[in-house]
Amino acid sequence: MQAREYERQAIHELPALLAGMLDLDPHEVRRRPRRSGDRQLGLVLEAGGHVWVVEVKRSSSPGPVATTANQLRQHIENAAPGSAPLLVVPYMTKAGAEAAAHRHLNWIDLSGNARLRDQELYVWVEGKPNRFPQRGRPSSPFAPKSARATRLMLVDPWRWWRQKDLAEATRLDDGHLSRVVRRLHEDELLDHRNSEFRPRDPELLLDAWADDYRFDRHDVVVGHMTGSGAELASRLSSRLTDAGIQHAFTGLPAAWALGKHSRFRLCSVYVEGDPREAADTVDLRRNEKGANVQLIGPDDDGVFDGQRQADGLTCVSPSQVYLDLLHLPERAKEAAAQLREDQRLWSPHE
Repeated sequence: MQAREYERQAIHELPALLAGMLDLDPHEVRRRPRRSGDRQLGLVLEAGGHVWVVEVKRSSSPGPVATTANQLRQHIENAAPGSAPLLVVPYMTKAGAEAAAHRHLNWIDLSGNARLRDQELYVWVEGKPNRFPQRGRPSSPFAPKSARATRLMLVDPWRWWRQKDLAEATRLDDGHLSRVVRRLHEDELLDHRNSEFRPRDPELLLDAWADDYRFDRHDVVVGHMTGSGAELASRLSSRLTDAGIQHAFTGLPAAWALGKHSRFRLCSVYVEGDPREAADTVDLRRNEKGANVQLIGPDDDGVFDGQRQADGLTCVSPSQVYLDLLHLPERAKEAAAQLREDQRLWSPHE
């Protein structure tokens, strides 16, 4: 669907959708004439005593959502008193919804989901399937190999990169990296300065990556070793080091090493090569019941990029730790939130 066609469809369907959300007759949703000072405003609707300044977008990626929130904030200043911003998209992704919530941006999608808040109004609808699945979409900039670019940029998100330098650091050929950078730019996730680029907002870039990330792409072997918590992590690290196996901890052991968050039982560690061979080498008793060790064969070796030493353990980059925590058991999600709250996901700008 072309951009203009989608915009017309959205404007056509919106009154009925909004009426349904507010329990009104569609005829009670009226297009409001613009005042002389409202020339920069697009669609303005009045419904049930509420005035909505509407922006229609084709993408619900965190980048465009954040940009739209800023644009609507400026528009609201020139709109009628009491007006509220409203973003309309085909289907709102989880990461887009989080970006909108963080910026207090109302939204409704043409699939029937919404989150609206204005004065005493609060509407929350979720679970409606996507009416607009994209077919033939270009490969994701967060596919396992492509994600090397995002991972390294998030190690120090204030650094300006030249494409040549990032290609060398990520071991990606120029063509592959060029496609990745172009996609990130299209999703409004990068800032550019001459021939250099960096994340526009590391929080948005991380959210976009998290929305696409799948832990189950990795090759995971589970089992049991004597010990628990930090003691077990130290013993496992020593055995892997003695065996000459490249490794880096993630999940709760890494969260503990980086910021002393959440005591833990499960030790999750990436290993180079076949995790089954590593399991035999460290004498892991392979048994899912009561397992306290995960040996993870990464879907791409780029997972080791940006690794660091913390409290005696080699850990993957903090952003990689965060992504994995979102998919692990115990108190992993709580630890992820704490890492983010404590600003430990990337090095401070100096």
